[in-house]
Amino acid sequence: MKQAWFCPNCGQPMEARRHIDNPTGQTTWSIGCLNPKHFHTRGYINAAIAEIQLEKLLHQ
Repeated sequence: MKQAWFCPNCGQPMEARRHIDNPTGQTTWSIGCLNPKHFHTRGYINAAIAEIQLEKLLHQ
């Protein structure tokens, strides 16, 4: 990620995660807090797009 992002709920650093759909082999990326109950983006085609969407969501 180009910048460090922090969870708006707990202030902990968020991380980018890669998810692979086994049947199709499609890779998606999400960014979120390590706590699964806190903030997460949906899956996006690459990490850069996920980061852009995260910025939009956090600055609404």
